[in-house]
Amino acid sequence: MGIVNARTGEVMELDAMSDEQLVLELKELEDVYQLAREARDAAKLTLISRMVEDGAKLRLTPVAKVRLQKSVKIRDKKMVDKLFELCPEQLKEKCFKHDLRPLKSGLNELAKLGDDWKTRVDALYQETNSLKIEWLVPEEPEEPEDTGKADSDVDMTADVPF
Repeated sequence: MGIVNARTGEVMELDAMSDEQLVLELKELEDVYQLAREARDAAKLTLISRMVEDGAKLRLTPVAKVRLQKSVKIRDKKMVDKLFELCPEQLKEKCFKHDLRPLKSGLNELAKLGDDWKTRVDALYQETNSLKIEWLVPEEPEEPEDTGKADSDVDMTADVPF
């Protein structure tokens, strides 16, 4: 199964494209993806605001059953730390759990304790590849100023510092 170009409807043969063609196609897809995300988010926000306004938690449509889900997230990690400090010891285990997150700088130091430790630390990580693309915006060519002089009359070295 091939990938279909959304603009033309043609099946794209990615393997047959040059790097430049692939990057151009990728740029166009990124633009379409951004527009689609913005439209999706706006549609979701509109549905959410309608449901909140109606006091509804469920919308039934011929296409989908839409449920309004409430979720909570921590406002500020510092507030959690402060509440942990203030919490009575006998309730700390019920109220808080500690999650382990590896800290690369500390693990790098641990790996320096010897080959066994290095092997263990290295086993935690899996290397993956991804692309970071910095899109270049072509600059508009400046219109030459009409000075009334012919090109041959202009001193091209007047601003050269040497």
